[in-house]
Amino acid sequence: MKKWMLVLSLMMSLAGYNEAEKLIRVDYQLSEMRTGDGGIITDEEQVKSIGALFEKVKWENAKMQMSRREDMTLTLFYLYDPNMPERLEEYKIWFHDDRVAEIVDSNEHKYVKLSREDAEKLKKQIK
Repeated sequence: MKKWMLVLSLMMSLAGYNEAEKLIRVDYQLSEMRTGDGGIITDEEQVKSIGALFEKVKWENAKMQMSRREDMTLTLFYLYDPNMPERLEEYKIWFHDDRVAEIVDSNEHKYVKLSREDAEKLKKQIK
């Protein structure tokens, strides 16, 4: 019985570790070809929506190089521990005429192509 309690408490602590990560802020920078404007998103609903979008995509391991400069750079700020600095994840995003978007994580060498619906959701949250 004691073993099961130990296993259960260990599993709960490990599950809690994943929930400790919290997306707290999103910064965006539009490419210079698209005005060079940028901003900070701190609204909780917008941040959650963007975070959920990035969590659900299926990343491919690939080192990508596009033919043109990105349309936008997104930086996600994750807080693990209030006593530690945020962890930053930077993504480069290309929007295409057919309304799909491609996202590249240069640091992790990952790539994903968003559907038209997800690309529209991302654009809506950033505007």
